[in-house]
Amino acid sequence: MIALRERNFRLYWFGQAVSNVGNWMQIVALGWFILQINGSPLTLGLLGLAQSVPLFALSLIGGLLADRFPRLRLLMVTQGTSMILAVVLALLAAQGKPPLWSLLLVAMLAASVTAIDNPARQAFLSDLVEKDVLLNAVALNASVYNGAAVIGPALAGLLLLSVGAMACFLLNAASFLAVLVALFMIARAKTENRVKTSDMPSFREFAHLRHEPVLIAVLSVAAATSLLGRPYLLLMPAFARTVQHVGPSGLGLMVASSGIGSLVGSVLLASLKSSRRLEQLLVLCGAGFGAALVLFALMHSFLAALPVLVLCGMGATMTMTVANTLLQTNAPMALRGRVMSLYTLIAAGFTPLGVLLISGLSTWIGLEGAMIVAALGVMVAIMGYQLLKK
Repeated sequence: MIALRERNFRLYWFGQAVSNVGNWMQIVALGWFILQINGSPLTLGLLGLAQSVPLFALSLIGGLLADRFPRLRLLMVTQGTSMILAVVLALLAAQGKPPLWSLLLVAMLAASVTAIDNPARQAFLSDLVEKDVLLNAVALNASVYNGAAVIGPALAGLLLLSVGAMACFLLNAASFLAVLVALFMIARAKTENRVKTSDMPSFREFAHLRHEPVLIAVLSVAAATSLLGRPYLLLMPAFARTVQHVGPSGLGLMVASSGIGSLVGSVLLASLKSSRRLEQLLVLCGAGFGAALVLFALMHSFLAALPVLVLCGMGATMTMTVANTLLQTNAPMALRGRVMSLYTLIAAGFTPLGVLLISGLSTWIGLEGAMIVAALGVMVAIMGYQLLKK
């Protein structure tokens, strides 16, 4: 774990480890609390809409801000604001049955802050470590997220049963203290990223990407992976019911298997001693992910599907982690925040669209056939990567 030898990264990593657990607790608790006060599943759809609209509207603006202002200071503002919003959620929960619109409004504000925060947070890793250990840093960061995705929901479940949603929101607010303290302790002189220019960064500078074939090629792979590959996780309930013929407990095991694979994949990348040959690693991981998805689509045995889902989780996480590293390694310093805003928009925004695309295709050729076509699309994108980067 070479990146952890760097004091600045070590501080940031431990802060994120605590904060991510709190964030996952809030995600689970908010959905549960909204269903408690309004039993209609439609409210969860409204919650999803409130959280996704800011992502599409503000992510690129977040990239501009990440290139214009020191990312360390920007993260202090976004993390502090997120902590305040978590406290507001706790105060609303204390009312017992607050109006639905108030919860949706806070959720939208929190998503808006996250849309600004994400590009800065992604690009900030390259401010903390040298290029030769960037893969290790990105993989360690992914391992924190994937580990929190297992721990956070489990803790939220226990707390919801015992003390309620308000405790989850308060603990999330408290968890931000860890990352804020870490940010205050980080040596500022070594993380200054502001480009010394009189010109304000603008959207027009995205046009410079046409002169960066490697960046376009990597973004294309990330787009194909997010649009055609990663939707398998959101389609898991349909596979559990119509293909593996299992109930809620079986679905839980399927999702957990994929989560284990994601965690193993991020730890495996973090254990690599060298960041060389990243392009070959991207091709290997992407092709392996596509092959694992094809195998999963063909797997009608529940027990046999579980280890395949571990491979799917590994493939998805490793492909996106290597793509993230390649983007940060090759992006010009002046454009790094905006490049990472494109990455975060693709990583978070394309997957729901992919679910719609694959589920629509399944009405014609069945769920397994649609998943195979999507998986082949990922593999075609990997082959196209070799052409685009030249």
